[in-house]
Amino acid sequence: MTPREAAFFATSEIGLAVSATTLAIIVIFIPVAFMKGIIGRFFFQFGMTVVFAVMVSWFVSFTLTPMLASLYLKGRDSTGTSVRVPACVRKIGERYRVSHRLQWFSEHLEEGYERLERRYRRVLTWALYHRTRVLVFAGATFLLGLCLMFFIGKEFVPSEDQSRFVIRLQTPIDYSVDEVDHMNRRAEEIVKRFPEVRSVLYTQGGGRTKETNKANLSVNLVPKSQRRKTQEEIKAEMRRALRKVPGLKASVEDISMIGGGQRQVAIMYSIRGLELDKLEAYTREIRDRFGRLPGIVDLDTSLEKGKPEVRVFIDRDKAADLGVDVATVAETANFLLSGEVEITKFKDEARGRRYDVRVRLNPENRTNPEDIGEIYVRSKEGKLVMLSNIVSLKEGGGPSVINRVDRQRAVTLFANLERKPLGQAKSELDDISSKVLTSGYSGSYKEQADTMKESFGYLLFAAILGVVMAYMVLAAQFESFVHPFTVLLSMPFSLIGAFGALFVTGKTLNIFSIIGLILLMGLVKKNAILLVDYTNILRERGATRRDALLEAGPVRLRPILMTTFAMIMGMMPIAVGIGEGAETRSPMALATIGGLITSLLLTLVVIPVAYDLFDEMKERHFPRKDP
Repeated sequence: MTPREAAFFATSEIGLAVSATTLAIIVIFIPVAFMKGIIGRFFFQFGMTVVFAVMVSWFVSFTLTPMLASLYLKGRDSTGTSVRVPACVRKIGERYRVSHRLQWFSEHLEEGYERLERRYRRVLTWALYHRTRVLVFAGATFLLGLCLMFFIGKEFVPSEDQSRFVIRLQTPIDYSVDEVDHMNRRAEEIVKRFPEVRSVLYTQGGGRTKETNKANLSVNLVPKSQRRKTQEEIKAEMRRALRKVPGLKASVEDISMIGGGQRQVAIMYSIRGLELDKLEAYTREIRDRFGRLPGIVDLDTSLEKGKPEVRVFIDRDKAADLGVDVATVAETANFLLSGEVEITKFKDEARGRRYDVRVRLNPENRTNPEDIGEIYVRSKEGKLVMLSNIVSLKEGGGPSVINRVDRQRAVTLFANLERKPLGQAKSELDDISSKVLTSGYSGSYKEQADTMKESFGYLLFAAILGVVMAYMVLAAQFESFVHPFTVLLSMPFSLIGAFGALFVTGKTLNIFSIIGLILLMGLVKKNAILLVDYTNILRERGATRRDALLEAGPVRLRPILMTTFAMIMGMMPIAVGIGEGAETRSPMALATIGGLITSLLLTLVVIPVAYDLFDEMKERHFPRKDP
């Protein structure tokens, strides 16, 4: 057979398998690319990139690859004589003795592969005659893999070492601006003492209402390669150091990778109810219990006491008798106490400027609450009436902001995590809330926790839809409703290794490790398709089912090993987790590598056994009728 004939024959023999593999991968990633929500933004570029890359690879595998194979992969010509090696290549090989070393390595590698193939043939033969044991073992292994999922931490986005973060500072609300600035400057000096800190930007006045008792420290670290400590370790040390500043509340937070105007904390838990007093009491109890758990840091609530205030209650009956209306009282008090009312303008002719003129009482006449009662207002008859005759005063204070959710008063609980998965913290907080909150009061998650729940739901739907579409494609390719089930059996086995790799390495199940799982769903079907397709080809040539399986397994072993180990080696540098952004890439690679390993080991044995069993059941219950 000439090289051109061999290339044509090989392409036609694997054409169905390559087409089925390509289409099965495409239909997995198309639903993923068009998911809703924030996660859809993450996965759209990823999904479409995979789809177009696979389509181009499909085209190249049927055109360029066979052509190049016919030109270069020919050790001997059609007459059996060796093909002449180019002179330049021969001289380089002779000078550095590359050809001898490569030949020695190739011979030993081939011997090792032949031994592996013989052992695999014996294992496959045993498995086909002990199908029940194999399937029970495979099922038990799958259940064990699912159990591992409950021991893996879950979060939406892992904390990434960005070499920058922000520290939110809050001082008591009744402190003066100078006192607040002194405390914040002290915190700034503490942060600057860390050798890993490159720069600190201090800004005073934050929050939605620009409170002067709040400030932010934007901290930039030296690059990750120039320090020994991770960003999380530095943040933990800064939290402990800032606790030494009396009266200062400090929250160390990452900078959001997905944007948004809310605080970048792991947990935002909104507690809702009708009565504000009970709502505050429940929030404090939940905060105290939750704060005693290990791994909970930067605990805070949206309950913020306002500045001390004096409430003025007007006796409307007395005011009416004296001819004073409520609006006059309010306007006069505001005019004399706040000084916010402009009464006229002053024009400076010399400088060419105009100034607003505002009037207020002298400081000694507006210092004590009793001074309000000494203000006079004019009645409708033109008489002056002292406010102490018609008003009563009460000193007090209340929350500076009252939030509402679904027309109910709401208080938000904020918390960050140290070495604790978000899923575990959510479970603990739910347990505490269920014991504290009574009827009429409820809690719900916002931001990361809420987004994680929503996104995992979208992913589950996209994965199920992708599996259904993959089954339809395989059914059309194999012209069978049974064999697609055999191929799809390889997908659950990949989860065993994926969850196992995450569990052993201590990584979490997050949006990036789920990308690895989605990638696995598209890749692991390839091995099963190669086995099933070649088994069908051998049966069409007259081989029995068992003989076809015993022949297809060893023949397809080499391409299965080649492609699987190529993918594993390609993922290794990412799994090691070196460089910037390694925290997000590493879980994806580890899940993919673990899934490929277990899928390889189990697919080579379980898929032939499942094929044998399913085909036997089909022939028993749906025997083929001869025309």
